[in-house]
Amino acid sequence: MSTIIKITIQRAFLMQDKEAYINSIIETLQQNPSYTRHLEYKGKNALMFLDLSNILCRAYDYSVWIDIGDLVYIFSTLYNLKGHYAYTSTNLSTGMINFLYNTGFVVFQSPFDSDAIMGYTICNVAGEADVDLVIIGTHDGGFRGISDQLAQRGIPVAFLGFREMFSSFLRSGLLFCFEDMDVLSSFREAQVPSTDLGINNVKLQIRSE
Repeated sequence: MSTIIKITIQRAFLMQDKEAYINSIIETLQQNPSYTRHLEYKGKNALMFLDLSNILCRAYDYSVWIDIGDLVYIFSTLYNLKGHYAYTSTNLSTGMINFLYNTGFVVFQSPFDSDAIMGYTICNVAGEADVDLVIIGTHDGGFRGISDQLAQRGIPVAFLGFREMFSSFLRSGLLFCFEDMDVLSSFREAQVPSTDLGINNVKLQIRSE
């Protein structure tokens, strides 16, 4: 058997396993009582906003990978994901930015704190779209105000991140925890933690296949 055929078979087998793995995550969430309220919105319209600087830095603290491609797949399976938006610093590599665009993200880059533009676009996009749920990837308690504003419009907000990192201001709301979702994928390879705190060295696993 040629090397090319072997590689093709191995890749197909891996991706089949990966799809089964992700589907098992979704099934686990559906059976988890903690997510009963979240799944009331299954199949309904949702928007996702990720504060990547916040999420990636926390992932660095845990020395883990986050697979953004898997994350979009999971939420697209659970909900009718109408759009997903990423906010990050201008230090993010061009390759990563291109990956985000190719994965369907609308990307906002800023040399300064992106919280203000993130909050502004969340309120405006959610206000104009026909949406039943907003997912915000951040641990920052400053977004509690936006959550309350959307709740007053009848739009619930679910926060996404690491369980122990959430601000106490967010803990009373709906929470998606990376630990429960297991997007710290078993398909990742072990990596040696970097001593460089630059955003380009934060361990982020991406897959376009």
